[in-house]
Amino acid sequence: MKIGILSCNAHTRVLNFASPLHSYVFQKFLEDHGIDALIIDYVPKYFGEFDVRHPLLYYLDHPDPKEEKQKDMIYRWSKFFYERESRYERIEHFIRTHYRTTDEVWTPERMEEEDPGFDCYMAVTDVVWTLHKKTGFEPVYMLSAKCMEGKKKVAISCSRGASKYRNPRDIEFFGYLSDMDVVSVREKSFADYINGYTDLNVPVLLDPVFLQPASFYDDLMKEPEKTYPEGFVLLYFAMNKSDDLLNMAQGYAQKKGLTLVELSDFPQDRDLPEGTRHDVLYDLGIEEWLWYMKHASFTFTNSFHCVCFSSIFHTQFVAGARPGDKVPNILERLGLMERRLLGSDPQDALALEDIDYDLVDERMKGQIKETEDFVLDTIHRLENEPHRPCMSQEDLKKTYEKLDEQHRIEQEIAAKKAAEKEAERRRREEEKAAKEAARKAAEEARQREYMRFKNRSRRAVIKGVKYLLHYKDPI
Repeated sequence: MKIGILSCNAHTRVLNFASPLHSYVFQKFLEDHGIDALIIDYVPKYFGEFDVRHPLLYYLDHPDPKEEKQKDMIYRWSKFFYERESRYERIEHFIRTHYRTTDEVWTPERMEEEDPGFDCYMAVTDVVWTLHKKTGFEPVYMLSAKCMEGKKKVAISCSRGASKYRNPRDIEFFGYLSDMDVVSVREKSFADYINGYTDLNVPVLLDPVFLQPASFYDDLMKEPEKTYPEGFVLLYFAMNKSDDLLNMAQGYAQKKGLTLVELSDFPQDRDLPEGTRHDVLYDLGIEEWLWYMKHASFTFTNSFHCVCFSSIFHTQFVAGARPGDKVPNILERLGLMERRLLGSDPQDALALEDIDYDLVDERMKGQIKETEDFVLDTIHRLENEPHRPCMSQEDLKKTYEKLDEQHRIEQEIAAKKAAEKEAERRRREEEKAAKEAARKAAEEARQREYMRFKNRSRRAVIKGVKYLLHYKDPI
């Protein structure tokens, strides 16, 4: 059975380290178990015309409609112009060195017209099932391209990220899902969502990075130019910057007398307290990224994969805020929810006891075995079976009926809320009108009283004048 692996890898706008790495790790895991699979060099439609090597040039040619975001992009990628080039080349070198991939690049349009020749397509981990604001679902990641018709389709530890599916996108999602042979996801909330509308009982698996031991990554990593022999505190931002996490990490590093090493794509222009030793490093490859995560004295991060690798390397860490629930989900699976700190006080991190990684390793052992068995059993079973959709048309019809009922309930709730909001608006308008009417009535009453007083005064004056004129002595 010829297997093609689809996931976020080389073609990501953020050019992060984990996306190319987890695809290689999964491919190597299969290879270690005698299973041949190629990574499909696929450019997703949401990637568009983005220049991943030179974001600055892209944003100059394609200005963001939001003025503040455009200014931020121009400033950031001007600062990192040459570092970005170098980071791109490092990651491309990693891919060329380690991947076994298709000879040609595949696009959404091409996969509708041509067949890469695989018997089984696997969507593997990461946020491949994100609902993008502009482009919607990525059909190829949803295993629905024309070239996949009648082929076996498997989803391994897939994630929707922070996105949620609303009517009518949820109907579209389950339409894609119904034609897959095997489905597994990475977050429990996602499994609960799918299981709530189907009879699939979708399992929750670990991210594939857990399918290799720490020694595997030791062989990959490379010592960077800056190593900080006295120790260092690592701060790793993935996409979202957090001032709270930065302030906590800075305070912790200062208390410990260590350098704060920040791996992010945010320039070193933050206003930190005087005396802070703070390095922002961007020109890195995957190999150096792994080294910093392993050798950090303590790590502060909002990254899902940095939490994973901190656990694999037995590094003490804190996880900060991040949209969605993928970070809380992995912390819960590790049994380390207390490591999620959402404030900015370094004392919260200083007060934490060291993680007992013997307990964590014991807790993860069974989950790793469960993920390994699921992947291998699925592949071996499908080798001798034809494509069989996980949902029949009757099953899908029942799911749509449940969705319709949920939509009806949501519409009723929305209508009720709208009615309540309208009633509240009217109540406030009536209250405002009543207050205005009362104000006007009071003003009119004051005016009438004033006019009565004015008229009385006028009459009194006239009467007085007449009296004086009547009794005035003649000349």
